Amino acid sequence: MDDTFNETKKKRFNKDSIIGLGEDSFRKNYYPELQDKIHDLEKINARNKAILSTIPDILLVSDLDGNITPFTITANNEDDIMNQLLDNSEIMAILSAAARKVQMNRSFYIKELKMEMEGGQVFYFEARFHLSESNEILVMIRNMTERILMEYKLRDMAERDNLTNLYNRRSFEEAMNTYNGKEVEKITVISIDINGLKFINDTLGHLAGDSMIVASGKIITDIFGEYGHISRIGGDEFGIILENVEEAQVEKMLNNLYLRVEEYNHLAHNGNLSIAFGYSYHTMGLINMHYMFQAADNNMYQNKLLKKESTRGTFVKTFMKALEAKDYVSEGHVVRMERLAVLIGEALSLHQDQMDRLILLTKFHDIGKIGIPDSILKKPAKLTLDEWEVMKTHTTIGERIAMESSEIKDIAPLILHHHEKWDATGYPSGLAEENIPIECRILAIVDSFDAMTNDRPYHKAMEEAEATKEIVSCSGSYYDPKLVKIFYEIQQNLDEI
Repeated sequence: MDDTFNETKKKRFNKDSIIGLGEDSFRKNYYPELQDKIHDLEKINARNKAILSTIPDILLVSDLDGNITPFTITANNEDDIMNQLLDNSEIMAILSAAARKVQMNRSFYIKELKMEMEGGQVFYFEARFHLSESNEILVMIRNMTERILMEYKLRDMAERDNLTNLYNRRSFEEAMNTYNGKEVEKITVISIDINGLKFINDTLGHLAGDSMIVASGKIITDIFGEYGHISRIGGDEFGIILENVEEAQVEKMLNNLYLRVEEYNHLAHNGNLSIAFGYSYHTMGLINMHYMFQAADNNMYQNKLLKKESTRGTFVKTFMKALEAKDYVSEGHVVRMERLAVLIGEALSLHQDQMDRLILLTKFHDIGKIGIPDSILKKPAKLTLDEWEVMKTHTTIGERIAMESSEIKDIAPLILHHHEKWDATGYPSGLAEENIPIECRILAIVDSFDAMTNDRPYHKAMEEAEATKEIVSCSGSYYDPKLVKIFYEIQQNLDEI
């Protein structure tokens, strides 16, 4: 036996020999087993590639510091989407920040990422992050555009009105609930109604009515759209919620609303769009949105009474004709009073709801005279004390009549107190100074002035200058001094006005 060391027969320690490959392998019997393992790995690799090719995801890899690099893009995604996503610094910053958070709980999820492509097309993605055993963070991004756009569409269908594309009543009530019972400043609720829509539908057809609704919605949106939540809450009704808008600005916008309606009627050459509105304003503190909406709605119906196109406006005309027929009120008396009352109200910058109540009061303040006997009402001579006591009851009779009528219920307290005097010598309650409603204080002046300057059963008409002098002389006793001053200035310039 030759024990001499032979260098050529020495087995070499290299990679192949150690793992069992080649003729120099230490253990040639490893080779078939290794081949099987390699074959299994190739099958697994092919399977993984097939899986990746079937899922609509973009895969990225990030280190623990949020440095993201592409891993692969699947066959279902276009290269330009991938490239633009990787080039979008804002998107990548969001992904990087999310990746750094993964260390705390090993996974993270972003529900919606929005990206606008160079051509203007918008894509929506979701992103899922997972920390692997090798401290790599796998980022899987899926294109969710189709599903999210469908969700938006379904949400719009649930929240929007089909005809105007404004929010619907359900959405309006949800918006009110977000404020209800909370400390809120400067909240306005507006109620708007289209007058005479039923008449338009019945005579011109529902297409004409729908056109009127769409036109109204557009005008309302143009004026209020950037300031708050606008909803179509009924067939001919709209509701608006404004936040952080000063009341003076609200009044200005409502005035613009009227001007836009007039402009529409002029351009449309049909002149049949008419709206009524009312609003309530909350300055600060806890808020009851349902009370605010009810107040706005009441003010809207009050405004609607003055619109000739509305059914409630028809009520006013019918009632006024009945009073004129009984000779309890003359049309000229009401028109003159309304004109002067509006001038005083404008000088005071009264809110629209106050102006509406004032105008209604000029029409209905003497409605209670229906219950006064003609022998007293039309007596040409001075009334006796007993007759005068009967005459004074027309204020309480008028209040009762108004309370039974939903159309003029809101001015019932004004009808009751329209004969109160500044010095508390009036009736029926003896209210004094600013405890008397402002509408009643204005009416006291314009009613007295008109009574003095027109023939009545018990006296002849006075000259306007003489009547004005009489009003001024009673400033601080019968009448509010501030209002008398305004009245006097108006009378001095009435010819110019």
